[in-house]
Amino acid sequence: MYWFATHESCFVIERKSMSNKNIRRVISVVSAMSVAAAFAVTVGSGVAGAASGSVTWTAGHAKFTRTISNVNPSEGDIITSKTKFERTFGGTVEYIYKVKDVHPECWTLQSAQEGGGQLAIDIDGPTVAQVKANPATDWPVFPNINPKSRTFTFQYQVGRDCARNVPLMTTMNYEHALASSNYKDKGPAVTVKLSTSSSRLVYDSDVKVGQTVPLTAIVYAGFAHGDKGSTVELYDGTTKLAAAQLDAYGMTVFDWTPDTAGEHALSVKYEGNERDMGSQTVQTVQVRDAETTTTLTATAEAGTEVTFEAQVSPAPDGGTMQFKDGATDLGAAVPVNTEGKASITHTFDSEGTRDITAVYSGSQNYSGSTSQAGTVTVTRGGGGTEEPGPTGSAAL
Repeated sequence: MYWFATHESCFVIERKSMSNKNIRRVISVVSAMSVAAAFAVTVGSGVAGAASGSVTWTAGHAKFTRTISNVNPSEGDIITSKTKFERTFGGTVEYIYKVKDVHPECWTLQSAQEGGGQLAIDIDGPTVAQVKANPATDWPVFPNINPKSRTFTFQYQVGRDCARNVPLMTTMNYEHALASSNYKDKGPAVTVKLSTSSSRLVYDSDVKVGQTVPLTAIVYAGFAHGDKGSTVELYDGTTKLAAAQLDAYGMTVFDWTPDTAGEHALSVKYEGNERDMGSQTVQTVQVRDAETTTTLTATAEAGTEVTFEAQVSPAPDGGTMQFKDGATDLGAAVPVNTEGKASITHTFDSEGTRDITAVYSGSQNYSGSTSQAGTVTVTRGGGGTEEPGPTGSAAL
């Protein structure tokens, strides 16, 4: 069984007969789903504390105000670009034919509006989104009567391939009844922040001393995953165990052989790159000692009571023993003492042959195990004979 913890949820992947390749495919799908869900929540809730920026300039009798909703966004944020057109008093009516919103190539256009109404969008190259009046007289701007202004709104999503911590310029050009106007680098400029990152480990839930277990490291960065070729390191506490590079899914696999039982603070350190901040995410992995063995014996007493005793080897640090008659529990589970022993007495109310087993629960550092069945023959009147139960192997 494999354990996979996402940002919000925990998934259990049954190991069964899946190959490592198929397991990784399952993990990549679950990872993509969880990241997409988290991203949808982030985008839907808006950007807390976003800092907007505005610039204003005039040309002849025209006044322009451009506002960017967030001039320091993160990867995946939705940005709104607004341009307000006004005419100063004394000017003539201006009919706007076409508006071109100039944006960084790494932004993906989402929508365009004028006065709250959705507009059809023409893509004029990788950095220009444009809208057109239809008919040509659809967007008049008057100097002294309404409408005295018009506002064009474009929304974009900030992409992963945006350069970080450098100003990315925006501006606007437009065509109108009086002429065509091109404005270079008017702004506001936008600076995309480094993306945050985190990581998770996927591993077999039953980790034992001396046995090699694959640890699949998955790195999340921004609203996607870590870039292929980025370096990650595996640590046990402060001890560096290995280093590897991420594949196209933001994943890599480490083979780990623990040499001590107990809790291990495993962590994946992501060095980051020109897009992402580095991170080091710690997960606690419980390592059990070697497999235990449970041996069952039974002794007939006083013709009616039978005593069953089980021995766990090596003696564990706790846990309980459940004695069973086939699939039926013989009373409640009993504690295993410091010598690894547990026992019960039981009186059978009918004759017959019984297959008795002892099931050890396991503890924090020791795995569970089940004895092989021991046969007890109960005769009429309560007398019994016993055939010793052989040693059982660990049930995992």
